[in-house]
Amino acid sequence: MTERQRNLRLYIPVYSIFFLIYIVACLIEPSFFTWNNNVNLFTRITPLIFAGMAQTVVVLTGGIDLSVGSIIGLTNVIAASLPFVDTPGNIVLWFCLPPIVGLLVGLINGLIITRGGFPPLIVTLATGAIWKGVTLFLMPIPGGSVSLAVAMTTTGNLLNSIPMPLVIFALAVLLCHTLLSKSTFGRSIYAIGGNETIAYQSGIPCQKITIWVYGVSGVLCAFAGMFLSAWMFSADPLVGEPYILNSIAVTVIAGTALSGGKGGVLGIIGAAYIFLLISNILNLLAISTFYQFVAKGVVLILALAVTSSGASLNPVRLIRKIFAAQHSQLEEVRR
Repeated sequence: MTERQRNLRLYIPVYSIFFLIYIVACLIEPSFFTWNNNVNLFTRITPLIFAGMAQTVVVLTGGIDLSVGSIIGLTNVIAASLPFVDTPGNIVLWFCLPPIVGLLVGLINGLIITRGGFPPLIVTLATGAIWKGVTLFLMPIPGGSVSLAVAMTTTGNLLNSIPMPLVIFALAVLLCHTLLSKSTFGRSIYAIGGNETIAYQSGIPCQKITIWVYGVSGVLCAFAGMFLSAWMFSADPLVGEPYILNSIAVTVIAGTALSGGKGGVLGIIGAAYIFLLISNILNLLAISTFYQFVAKGVVLILALAVTSSGASLNPVRLIRKIFAAQHSQLEEVRR
């Protein structure tokens, strides 16, 4: 089976569920299909897509990053705390400083995990608490400001017609997919996630790759924090908290195995839409928030059951199996 065929079998279930949920939302509320609403959706899913990609590159190695939310919060605060607002200097700092901080924080995570031999779950849980404390020290309450030029460029329109959030996340997913599928670094990530011992015996510098994987994850989290600062025109030290578990949910719904070595980022856009649209539909139906958690959990489990088996999903075989089971039951009844 070629890589293209594997991708199709992996991601078709994700986007099939997305289109189904989208159609349901449009039937419930016709205005949901309007262009303005879609532009709003592009903006809302962008930070979740970056968080999902950050989690995906780590999960592909067999690890997990619970510091995603804290890094998003930290870089969000830094992006909105820079001096010389509405000057070229502020714009340069906005583009350069948060990604550098995200890279350094991610590399620290990777170094502790590889050099200390500690479980990624515990390390990133601990470092996430540290980065959260640093963030609250820098900005105890929401505040700060962002240059108007940055905000308009990031959340506005390209050529007065194409929403910039759409351009940003589409290019980001394409570049991340290219990195994972076409580079030696990306192939090494899959090898480590598949079997780290064999990868090491094959000459892959596993520790070095793992360190840089967490560095890449930190940069992607920084992009999410930067986008949120431009969208909000300010910062919130706790803005990243929902992305900790949401990034894991989006990663798994997109078809990436938590055991590592299987999956990718091409399904992230569909998974992020699924996650967002479920909330929107429940709100449109005026379902109480107490029941929304239950309904969202059930729908996500169903989506997960379909997408996680997407690589081996065979509709014809499934239908035959159902009919065979019914036929055997009828035979038992006749006897």
